[in-house]
Amino acid sequence: MTNFEIMPKPPEKEDKLMTWPNWPLKLRTSSSHEEGAERDFAVMTQKFTGQHGHVSRLDCIRCDEKFKPIPGTEFALKAIWCCSRMGFVHPVHEGLIKTLALDLDPRGNVKADTETYRTSSPKIFAAGDMRRGQSLVVWAIREGRQARTRSTSF
Repeated sequence: MTNFEIMPKPPEKEDKLMTWPNWPLKLRTSSSHEEGAERDFAVMTQKFTGQHGHVSRLDCIRCDEKFKPIPGTEFALKAIWCCSRMGFVHPVHEGLIKTLALDLDPRGNVKADTETYRTSSPKIFAAGDMRRGQSLVVWAIREGRQARTRSTSF
């Protein structure tokens, strides 16, 4: 089994001063990885190849920290089964976010304060995954409720 991650390999140990109070960025190894999965980072799958509905090969390429393919790093991997796990990196910017010209944080989420959840546009608010990135639904519920009660002046 091979586990590809589009993100660069995180550090072995977190830099607590750099990440606090956010979730620490560090390499995490699950029991599944320990059972023999190979891991590879900064890899983008470009194409699935096969016949009669059965995959036989993945055509891949290495990518930079902005997920842009790095020319000359192409490779192929024999495959008999593929499973895609895709979270999101940040909300889609095209459309409303771009039209409203909302400021973004360094990770591409809509930038908003945590007191009123106000964005760079005075009458636009962002909470939950839109503001903090992929997280638990309970955070989205909590922040949504806080945004509603703390921004009652509108």
